[in-house]
Amino acid sequence: MLLLAIFIVLFVGSIFAHAIYTDAEDWRSPGRRYHCIYEVSVGGLSGREVAGTTVIMVPIPATKEGKFFTPPAQKDPYLSQRLMHEILDWPEQHRKGPYFENSTEVFDNKTISGNWTTFIAETDKGYMYGFRTNETRLDDISFSREFVADYFDIFDPINNGSPVLYPVENVSEISVVPYGDYVKYVSNPTYDTYVYLSENLEGGDTVSFNIELEANNDPTEWPEEYCGCYNNLLLAKVNDTGYVKARAILGQEVPWRSGSASLWSSQYVLDFYGDVTSDTES
Repeated sequence: MLLLAIFIVLFVGSIFAHAIYTDAEDWRSPGRRYHCIYEVSVGGLSGREVAGTTVIMVPIPATKEGKFFTPPAQKDPYLSQRLMHEILDWPEQHRKGPYFENSTEVFDNKTISGNWTTFIAETDKGYMYGFRTNETRLDDISFSREFVADYFDIFDPINNGSPVLYPVENVSEISVVPYGDYVKYVSNPTYDTYVYLSENLEGGDTVSFNIELEANNDPTEWPEEYCGCYNNLLLAKVNDTGYVKARAILGQEVPWRSGSASLWSSQYVLDFYGDVTSDTES
């Protein structure tokens, strides 16, 4: 009887231990997954008086072919988890694994300060991310979103189907060097992309764009030397309307804290703060 009691205690304990471990893995923070931060800042609009609908469009996170990220699938719980959730009376929405939003849910139809409404646009240049308002006195745009993907590659993100600031045209020559079992870029690749300003902004002051995408791989899936991120940056000052071509840059930080992804001391950034403006696409 004593041995049976010990066996039952150990068996029940192992079930709960498995449930606790699996729940901790399933419900880990977004920062411990394939995690992206997308930030949009458009300046030079505040106080400007306009007529009609104002539309601003910027690059959107997608692969260089224009495909959006795939979120992780929602997981069904193991039997051990279901038992523990029932015993502990977990809320119904937490009895399955976490749900992750797709690109439409993350980006489309959001209302932000200044009465701007966001939308995903399919344009002649490919998908772009739009901001629309009917206000006659404009505010600057400040927008950020985080999202989780099922996987992306930080070692050669441009060529291996990872989210970048899309559209992507005229990518600079990419050179790589071996890095363990993988590769890293020798220098920071650049490429052409686009922003868009509606015609009712014609003749106004310069509009500045600061668009950044930071993509971090999952530290629970990779050894420390392969954990890292890449940063994709678009800086532009625009005096035109319509589709305007601008140059974007991408930097890597592999491993984390190596400092190699810092783009803020690059010639690209120096050119921007040197008052370089972008040209209307001809």
